[in-house]
Amino acid sequence: MRIRQGNLLLIGLAIVAVLGAAGLIPRIAAERSNGVAAIVTDMRDVANIARESGIPVSQALGELRSKGLTGVAVGELTGQELLSGMLPVEYGSVENLARGDMPEGLWPDSAAIFLKPGSPYSKDIELFVSRKFPGSRAVPFKGGTLHVLPLSLGETLESGILPDYLLFELLRDIDIPVIYRPGATPGVPGEDVANAMALVLDSKPGIRSVVPAGFFVAGYPELEPVSRLLRERGITVAKVEFSQQIGIGFLERDLFPKILSLHSVRREEILSSGLTRDDLVERFVRASRERSVQLLYIRPSDLLSGSRLERFGDECGRISGRLEKLGIKMGWPDTLPLRRTGIVSALACALALVVLSLRTGSRMSGREEENVGLKTVLVIIVIAGVLAAVMLRVSLAARLSGALLAALAATEASFTALEGHRRPIRGVLSGVFVAVASGLAIAAFFGTPWYMLRMGSFSGVKATLLLPPLLILIHDLKKRVHPESLASVLSRPPIWGELAIIGGLVAAAGLVVFRSGNVSFVPGWEIRFRELLEQLLIARPRTKEIFVGYPALVLWFTVRRMDIWPKYREVFRIGATLAFSSVVNSFCHFHTHILFILLRVFNGLWTGLLAGAVMAAILVFLLLPAWRRWQGVIAG
Repeated sequence: MRIRQGNLLLIGLAIVAVLGAAGLIPRIAAERSNGVAAIVTDMRDVANIARESGIPVSQALGELRSKGLTGVAVGELTGQELLSGMLPVEYGSVENLARGDMPEGLWPDSAAIFLKPGSPYSKDIELFVSRKFPGSRAVPFKGGTLHVLPLSLGETLESGILPDYLLFELLRDIDIPVIYRPGATPGVPGEDVANAMALVLDSKPGIRSVVPAGFFVAGYPELEPVSRLLRERGITVAKVEFSQQIGIGFLERDLFPKILSLHSVRREEILSSGLTRDDLVERFVRASRERSVQLLYIRPSDLLSGSRLERFGDECGRISGRLEKLGIKMGWPDTLPLRRTGIVSALACALALVVLSLRTGSRMSGREEENVGLKTVLVIIVIAGVLAAVMLRVSLAARLSGALLAALAATEASFTALEGHRRPIRGVLSGVFVAVASGLAIAAFFGTPWYMLRMGSFSGVKATLLLPPLLILIHDLKKRVHPESLASVLSRPPIWGELAIIGGLVAAAGLVVFRSGNVSFVPGWEIRFRELLEQLLIARPRTKEIFVGYPALVLWFTVRRMDIWPKYREVFRIGATLAFSSVVNSFCHFHTHILFILLRVFNGLWTGLLAGAVMAAILVFLLLPAWRRWQGVIAG
């Protein structure tokens, strides 16, 4: 029995799609059970808003909670904040606090806390200082005690010194989840940081999660005591998106999977990028909807006039209302259950990789029309089984196989669609099927909490953008799909039109790769257009599919059927690869819900084809007739 390679590919990928869908069942169940998000803000901001509004803090917090606020964050006060009076203590250098009556044996610039008997939080402060700074000295002085830290005042200005006991006191009788933000303090060992943190966790039962503050994690590089403490207490650590904090990676890996994802926008970014409050609302909604972020850390604006309580409550209400309409509940989220890749998902990935490798090799060698026998099918099954076993046991083999599969899937999807110029609809749908079936296999294998929480990076995204255009170009030059061979192109003088196209393709490829995953270089008009599509379609199609990939495919169908521009048609073939690279890459966003990905792929398909049809109509009915008339005038 002989089977056509094209039919073997479709049969193999149909099996892959079934296996991938089966392997995705645990992931989909986890996504549905964890469809919860929390809006969190800094408790200090709530206190400031209450003071501004002239109402009790509890009332301000109650109004914000009625609008969707879920939790608050309480941090450690820095030396600069203690100097500004955020706690009712005297803080400064020994020389300033002594006021000319310097105790013996002390450095005049040492940081110190002066406590009188019975002053607010004095017992808590004394115990915390003894835990976090065991080298401190308690010196009786003028009716109180001078607690001298083993640090200079200058070293403490940006370091976490004391918990914000005033805020904890305000929350004492309020049942609300709290995020604790321990500050980094240079020179303090990890064991001392853990001892001090244990004191806070014991006395403040509302703490649900920890988000270290500062440029490095408190206790770095000795973070094992801190991670051990959090594991024992069942406290999660919040993984801040795009954070470059030193040491946070160790803490996250050691506590995995007790991790909650968190999105925030720094004030510096808001000011430098000119983000409006509407922009921020859209950004937080997008973070939860597209990337499954669980904690949305939003802070009120300092730039707008009027009641900040009213404005901030309105923003919380808009975010929570939008998310609830999307099926995301507001509440305190749970961490993802630990789940590993199963044999079904591994078989789906391995079979897809073997079938696509065979097909790509046949295309490049000119044997794509040859039929294959039962022996070849058996060899494919055996190799796929062995490869699946290797992928389950060797992480490097799994990552390399996944990256190669993503690139080959986008390549074969492009070939399949481009070959369908005689029956365009069938060609497009066949290409999408190849990309989606392979994407399901990738999503099933790599869609574990490890990748969903971005603990590990998937290396297939860049390869998917670069390899398919290269393979298409090499194939077309070798097989004379482009009317000239590579040797003839290189042996003759270049045509100006070709140089312009090559320059444009190189610039476009660089832009696509550079912008992939980099939102800092997206122009404002495109951001507004994306937001409009998100509101209209829920799952926004990717820009590469709407404006480049599918339109290039439609234009290829058009010029190929009209048999025009033989030397310049290659640009449309290469451009079309972006559509299918984008589809495969959508499945490589493992933090995004799989049903959302499928909706995004569908929306990208019909919007991209619609944009391509409009471009083709303009070409056929406006540009080409105008070009012919212009040529007639010149000839006449």
